[in-house]
Amino acid sequence: MAAPTTTIWPLDPHTSAKHAILRRYLQAWIPILTLGRFPRVAYFDGFAGPGKYSDGEDGSPIIALKAALEQKPPIRGQVIFRFVEEKPDRAEVLQQIVNSLPIPNNFDVRVEGGRKFEAAFEDFRAHYINNAGKIPPTFAFIDPFGWTGAPFSAVQFLMSQPSCEAFITFMYEEINRFIGHPDQEANFDALFGSLSWRSCASLSESRERNRCLHDLYLGQLRRVAKYVRYFEMRNEANRTDYFLFFATNNFLGLKKMKESMWKVDKSGEFSFADTTDPNQTVLFDKPNYALLKKQILERFKGQETTVGEIEEFIVVDTAFRETHYKREVLRLLELTTPPAIKVSDPPPGRKKGQFPSASLRIRFL
Repeated sequence: MAAPTTTIWPLDPHTSAKHAILRRYLQAWIPILTLGRFPRVAYFDGFAGPGKYSDGEDGSPIIALKAALEQKPPIRGQVIFRFVEEKPDRAEVLQQIVNSLPIPNNFDVRVEGGRKFEAAFEDFRAHYINNAGKIPPTFAFIDPFGWTGAPFSAVQFLMSQPSCEAFITFMYEEINRFIGHPDQEANFDALFGSLSWRSCASLSESRERNRCLHDLYLGQLRRVAKYVRYFEMRNEANRTDYFLFFATNNFLGLKKMKESMWKVDKSGEFSFADTTDPNQTVLFDKPNYALLKKQILERFKGQETTVGEIEEFIVVDTAFRETHYKREVLRLLELTTPPAIKVSDPPPGRKKGQFPSASLRIRFL
């Protein structure tokens, strides 16, 4: 995906899908934090753009603002928005859109034009960090067109903070094209937070290099975050354009992000290709329950566990959601002849094929 050169440009299908994930997640994330124990939360958009596309579609900063403005009941706590855009012409358009919106007094909205993400984030951190070394719960959308200016150190800091999350565009196609360029070594060191990308650059087979770079960044995120998921975006030639990575330390955040991803791709393969009809938001009609069954059986074969532990495995270690396994997998495993699972000490009145409690114990035969 080449970086646009104009102030405003058309909305690509894969960007529309990315924004669908972002919108759905923020609609869940904002009320969870603002209606809970946090009097102040922040949304940080490091590569904000002009806030709109050529046919009038909202850009990521406006999606975030509207997700907060449309909350019912209205948000009472403070919500900080920082929209960083290096191109002054794009920042000016974004500021005009922000000025046209009914911003309440408890929203602190700033467009930082002519600035780079790294410098703006350092200022944000220095301004809001408290005596305990903590910043407000922050959702950072790091969405560059290339590989420069988005250092892993910023992500690492976010993941060291309570209730902070990062949603990152990893521009694989551009990274792959320039990964061996001698002038870019320092930039790639900063992007990965590691020197190990050099072993990936030496791979000549494209699939191996794709997997190596993906796995390296994934591994770096898993080193600093408790939970990580990703979503693949493919181009017109059905090749990887970029990956979306989500990093969080919150289990509920992971569940909500997977829910948002499944609204775009119910197959659970977490991919979206430009060749897909942009009006059709799923690649397949339903999840691959046979695969989910296989994964559950491989993980718990011969063991006794709880429904809650099964659900945690599904949410954390598979592509599937917590809504997929009871009816379409566990129920059928119990009702098959002979049964493949047995409920230990079922409560009075429980019907076979129902699993109402997370503490219910199941033995895999």
